[in-house]
Amino acid sequence: MKKCILWIMVLMLLVTSNISGCSNNKNNNTTIDETAIIPDQKINYFMSGKVEADESAAITSKINARVSSMNVDVGDAVSEGDSIITLDSKDMEAEAQQAQAAVEVAQANLNKVKSGSRPEQIEEAEAAVESAKANYENVKTTNERNKVIFDAKGMSKSALEQSETALVTAEATYKSAQAALDMLNKGETSESIAIAESQVKSAQAALNTAQVQLENGVIKSPISGVITAKNINEGELATAGTILLSIVNLDTIIVNSYVPSTDINKISVNQEVKIKISEVPDKEFDGEISVIDPVIDSKNKSVLVKVLFKEKNPLLKPGMFAEVGIEE
Repeated sequence: MKKCILWIMVLMLLVTSNISGCSNNKNNNTTIDETAIIPDQKINYFMSGKVEADESAAITSKINARVSSMNVDVGDAVSEGDSIITLDSKDMEAEAQQAQAAVEVAQANLNKVKSGSRPEQIEEAEAAVESAKANYENVKTTNERNKVIFDAKGMSKSALEQSETALVTAEATYKSAQAALDMLNKGETSESIAIAESQVKSAQAALNTAQVQLENGVIKSPISGVITAKNINEGELATAGTILLSIVNLDTIIVNSYVPSTDINKISVNQEVKIKISEVPDKEFDGEISVIDPVIDSKNKSVLVKVLFKEKNPLLKPGMFAEVGIEE
């Protein structure tokens, strides 16, 4: 009986050992298979360039004038249409008012010519001529004095230009008033009406110019973004064409990268890529090729490729060095 029990135990041990061995073999086979189906993917970084904002703006003035109010500073966020710089517009306001007065005189003259002249109208026209003449002579004297001051380097060029503009406006007003008086004295004719209409158009054109100049006194942001550079302060002279502020839109960040012409066939528009930033070494970014320049740079034999970041990230800053690659 004891021998039977012993043989039964031996048989059970043998069966258990075989089952365990089969199980281990299955696990080993499974591990080998899983390893075989996972490819060893590698990123080939063969493009490099700079991180840049896709939209930016250099803010300049269209006129020469002093800054009366600087409404932004570096780092401030602005929206398209925001007033960012206000220029001193007192002289421009005066010129616009004079131009408006010239339009009113010319229009009144046209109305009088069309309706015929009366003695009291002639008297009014004569008074208008005297007033316009006195103003013209006064502005002319002031302008001549300003020229002397300018030659002695005691006045800015922009101030002299504004003085000369005021002289042109005063002269136009004087001539318009004199022409109105002449037509009243001659009486109504088709020719005199045509002249009066022409004077209205001329005065209106001068007013439009003055209003545009006045509008140029308020500089607005052409885009939404962040102020990245400020080159002028309140009280300083803004010269036409000089860059006063720089704005970039950080909503869309790209990499302007370059690919060797020999590798151009490796990439295509809308292709997904990986991006490494030298200043952010512990992170890899996803991107997509948005533009491939159709022209090869003859100097360095490379092609400009614009790469768009798929997601916004506060770590990304214009000016960072980037490498762009694809999976192989």
